[in-house]
Amino acid sequence: MFAEERREQILIYLKKHKRAEVKELIEEFQVTGATLRADLRAMEEEGSIVRTHGGALLKEDVLQKEDFLSLRRGHEEEKKAIARIARAYVQEGDAVILDSGSTTLELALLLKDAKNIKVITNDLQIALELQENPWIELYIVGGKVRNNFRLTQGAIGTDFIKSIAVNKVFLSPNALSIFGGATTSNEEMKEIKQAMMEAAGEVYMLCDSSKIGQRAFCKFARLSEFKLMLTDSGISKLDKKAIEEQGLEVKICK
Repeated sequence: MFAEERREQILIYLKKHKRAEVKELIEEFQVTGATLRADLRAMEEEGSIVRTHGGALLKEDVLQKEDFLSLRRGHEEEKKAIARIARAYVQEGDAVILDSGSTTLELALLLKDAKNIKVITNDLQIALELQENPWIELYIVGGKVRNNFRLTQGAIGTDFIKSIAVNKVFLSPNALSIFGGATTSNEEMKEIKQAMMEAAGEVYMLCDSSKIGQRAFCKFARLSEFKLMLTDSGISKLDKKAIEEQGLEVKICK
């Protein structure tokens, strides 16, 4: 296999697994360590991956090229089940932050008839869904629009969130490692999520079971920093027990 062909196959492997260790790639592609490291250096220089200590992960810009709607379609029923339970935690008079994401969008759809609440969000789609309700005081977080994802991020929005206080925040991580915590795709998203958590009295995690056992690039919180995790029945008993041993209560939504 020529180097270019092998690098393309490495990229396909990382698109599937998101990240991999050097020894894992050496075994997968049957090459020497020197050859594999040369491949990773070349791929990092061309901007398709990020090398880490002992491995590599797919650069987030590559993931952004995937169709936004296809990313939001997965696990729809599970997300709707989580949103139905989360809706019960939003009460009249609350000020809430809705993080960007497909599960928080499902929650927003259930809030369209809510009365006397404040909603703050950096998700453009959520804002569009809620803006017609005169009983919702809606704030859209400013900042840089992240291409193809219909959300804002960056210092402008983070600074705004740091200036407010709310009752509750509903956060959706990109991935959840039982021992590594809640993770997201880049530094700007990490900072805005952390600001959301600091602004809220109660922090709820909305996380479908497909994200459990995965890791994205940036850790933004320990599991014990959340009040409650809402997930679907796809979570294994072992994972549920391990998460609760980390200090986070898990509620299964059906």
